Amino acid sequence: MIITNTMDMNIFNASEEKIMQDIIYGLVNSVIDGDTFIIKGTEASESNKNKYSKWERIRIANIDLSELKTPGGYRDKVKLESTIQGIEVSCSVQSRDSFGRVVAEVELL
Repeated sequence: MIITNTMDMNIFNASEEKIMQDIIYGLVNSVIDGDTFIIKGTEASESNKNKYSKWERIRIANIDLSELKTPGGYRDKVKLESTIQGIEVSCSVQSRDSFGRVVAEVELL
């Protein structure tokens, strides 16, 4: 399953362009909000020139859901938790945002 911008989270409409082109793998440790979570990294692709840490905050690319303090924010967080909490994921890295989060396309393994 690939994380998506639809409520049922089955189809991901992502950009073809990858800026950093790394892939990192890990277990989802916690969910911060509807489009951001923390993984405990288990592996990175050979091109891991960007030196990812063991714990990374991942922002799902091409999704913009409600912040926790806004209407629907808690619902979005719970939906993401029920989908990925404790699951191993593959993150195709695009970039880092201004908050230092890894922005990536995310696939459940």
